[in-house]
Amino acid sequence: MRLSKWWEDVARDLRFAARMLRKSPGFTAVAVLCLAFGIGANAAIFSVVDSVLLRPLPYRDPERLVRLYETQPARDPDWRGSVSWPNYQDWAAQLRSFSGIAAYEMQGRNLTSPEGAERLKAVAATANLFQVLGIVPKLGRGFSADEDKPGAAPVVVMSERLWRRRFSANPALLGQTLSLDGRPHTVIGILPDTVRFPAGSQAELWLPHVPTEGRVDNRGSHYLGVIARLAPGMTPQRANTELRQVAQRIEEAYPAQQTGRGATAVALTETVVGKVRPALLILQGAVLLVLLIACANVANLLLARAAARQQEVTVRFALGASRGRIVQQMLVESLLLSLLGAVLGWLLAAWGLGALSPLVRDSLPLAGELTLQGRVFGFLLLVAAGSAVLFGLTPALQATRGELSAVLAQPGTKTSASRSQHTFRNGLVVAEIALSLVLLVGAGLLLRGFVNLLGTKTGLNEQGVLTAHLPIAGNKYAPEQLTERLLKPVLEKARALPGVRSAALISLLPIQDAWTNGDYTVEGEPPPPPGKEFFAEHRVTSPGIFQSLGIPLLAGRDFAEEDGLRREQVIIINQTLARRHFEGRDAVGRRLMLGGDSAEIIGVVGDVRQAGLDQKPLPEVHLPYNHPLSQRWLFQEATLVLKTSVEPLSLTSALRDAVRGVDSDQPISEVATMEEVISRSVAGRRLNLALLGTFALIALVLATAGLYGVISYVVAQRTREIGIRMALGAQPGDVVRLVMHQGVVLATLGVGIGVLVALSLSRFVESLLYGVSARDPLTFGVLSVLLGGVALLATWLPARRASRVDPIIAMRGE
Repeated sequence: MRLSKWWEDVARDLRFAARMLRKSPGFTAVAVLCLAFGIGANAAIFSVVDSVLLRPLPYRDPERLVRLYETQPARDPDWRGSVSWPNYQDWAAQLRSFSGIAAYEMQGRNLTSPEGAERLKAVAATANLFQVLGIVPKLGRGFSADEDKPGAAPVVVMSERLWRRRFSANPALLGQTLSLDGRPHTVIGILPDTVRFPAGSQAELWLPHVPTEGRVDNRGSHYLGVIARLAPGMTPQRANTELRQVAQRIEEAYPAQQTGRGATAVALTETVVGKVRPALLILQGAVLLVLLIACANVANLLLARAAARQQEVTVRFALGASRGRIVQQMLVESLLLSLLGAVLGWLLAAWGLGALSPLVRDSLPLAGELTLQGRVFGFLLLVAAGSAVLFGLTPALQATRGELSAVLAQPGTKTSASRSQHTFRNGLVVAEIALSLVLLVGAGLLLRGFVNLLGTKTGLNEQGVLTAHLPIAGNKYAPEQLTERLLKPVLEKARALPGVRSAALISLLPIQDAWTNGDYTVEGEPPPPPGKEFFAEHRVTSPGIFQSLGIPLLAGRDFAEEDGLRREQVIIINQTLARRHFEGRDAVGRRLMLGGDSAEIIGVVGDVRQAGLDQKPLPEVHLPYNHPLSQRWLFQEATLVLKTSVEPLSLTSALRDAVRGVDSDQPISEVATMEEVISRSVAGRRLNLALLGTFALIALVLATAGLYGVISYVVAQRTREIGIRMALGAQPGDVVRLVMHQGVVLATLGVGIGVLVALSLSRFVESLLYGVSARDPLTFGVLSVLLGGVALLATWLPARRASRVDPIIAMRGE
């Protein structure tokens, strides 16, 4: 009975709240808009956070999965690297902490069909991969135990996405053969689209991994990713202890290759989201600050509204209404406002996610398709309800604290806010300004770091350069035929295209990729001790690559076609490697030992940043593309680089036709300008900057509006006082100073508190910065002055209006 009565009261309160909000359309519109920005921003960012951080990985019991890495604690305590095939075999045989251990390698395959050739990302894995992950194919089956053995019939599992896109979801495809790299493979299974492995990758094919002859016993060839499932009852700590013990036994057994190498196990979820978690949590915290600022604004509006309605509230008290009943009615009104804000916020969030999708896809592949799903809707309702209590409770309590006799004794007068209400409203404005400065400083630091990053010298000239990946079918060309039958003819046709100044190829583009390295020694110098070997990036390049990319030749000469015909290999090194070993000496003519083979240095080129703009140049060795000893560094793919005199992308079709003219089944992929390559490398930082900058701008507008509203309210409340002052001889300038004094005090307090809060929180954004301190005084100073200037403008406008008050009209109005 009591619950039924309460529901009846709530229904009446909702109808009354709707009537009151309709009577004040201006107040309603402003309040709903403020809440919509705060709630919508939270919903949009929570959708990303939920997709990346909160949603479990699409595998069975993902919390039991770990990645196994090789480590080099003495060289770099934080380094985690890939695994050699012999080490994986030893781990799989000796470790008892895991119920299954699988290995995989990222590769690619050329799919050829009557519809044309296409390069597809592929995963070559041991036969137990799907079993370890707990993946069940949508159709067909996974690998059987003997399908990753030498001589086994080639089979393939494909993604549902590829199955639908290329084969119209035809179930009869199972059992049929596909031509991959010119070799027939039988389709045995279709993986559902909900499953991606590795997580966040665009892999569309999974094949059994059979190591090549040169890798079976080679502990120096580190190329595998290893994933394992913890055995029942096993903890990660105990598993790591056993893994380190096994790694130590391997080190003792093979000191020449394994000295200084260890191993570690890391939760799979951590390896997938660990790098992006700090940025996403910072963005979620930023939108919560925006919501707090929005709630403070609405609370200020409600306080002003409560002061205007104080006589109404007092009459209701006089007629017997309890304080609790009136507070409930006001909270229902706040809840209705919040729900309206949530509806508009939902629409804003949907629009924002659509606008964000391109940036998110470039920087957060794991996010997949961003949609406002059920959990996001539940979060939005929770935020809406919490916001209603946050901004509605205090104004409701303040409004019901008035003195009954005092208000009823002056029925015709304008009701003024109490001292406590003034203090509370001023406190809200100070908090808004402080929180806005925190967001502005965060965005300013990211902006300075981003500008520094873009200003970093890449070491090359990216303008007018077209790049295209040239996948190499591993089974189609014998190593000794690859150059003459594919690479050289493709380069000749590319150089003959109209608008092409020069054309060359390289195994891996600068900026785009790194850590394809090998050890070396300097001939004539003592070799380093085991565990402290010298490593350098290895790049296979053709003549003209340095000219095409604008990399300066500092000494010696470029490669020539004849270099591939020499019995001994020649190499070109970069400036970093030259400084390491030949500082102050001529490196040209010296020799390095690469994998047991002697190679003469014929040139030194400038440094480029291989691993990204925020990484220092690594030592690098360039190998001639047509020398037999260079083939093992091509890794199934090379990149064509064209220096053009026309718009680079306009040559895409002509380049594709030129490649097909050499081999009709040869695709090219990932065609992009070098400028696009560099731009994509900073996509994550661009996303962080765009989002935090947008939130800071919203916060600035809301805080400015809040300060303007408070000062305008003060002017309205003191209109009679200002009229009397002017009647007694006060000048307009005196009135402006009187009004602005309060705004200046509030702005100064807000900026001061904001600086202190920003300084205390700055360490959280330090990992996202480049070339700028998290406590950069210039950023703090400029943005404090900017916010202070905007606050002064927000104060000056109502102060100017107050200085134009007509004393007679002001006193008559009272």
